[in-house]
Amino acid sequence: MLLVIAMTGHESLIGGLVGYWVGFGYTIWFRRDVMQSSELDTRSALVRMQRSLLSRLGMITLVIVAIARFRTSWLYSLAFGIAFGVIVSFITVAIQNSARKE
Repeated sequence: MLLVIAMTGHESLIGGLVGYWVGFGYTIWFRRDVMQSSELDTRSALVRMQRSLLSRLGMITLVIVAIARFRTSWLYSLAFGIAFGVIVSFITVAIQNSARKE
């Protein structure tokens, strides 16, 4: 991806790369919280997941605001990168979990 950015000169594609890693990190963070909450009773798990949701949304908001403040031209590629990162990482986690169960 960095080679494509360097060859084309489209600096806005860096936003897609940042978005991909943010989306991927979001999914890994979500999976970790789900695994930890699965060991708790229902009430404690719900409270933990609610706090975690707010933390994850805060992290995503912080990244978007920082990109909007300093590099507005990266916003569209950032949004596509976040969506792509979340989708790819969910698929990866699903494949890994299905392979473990077999």
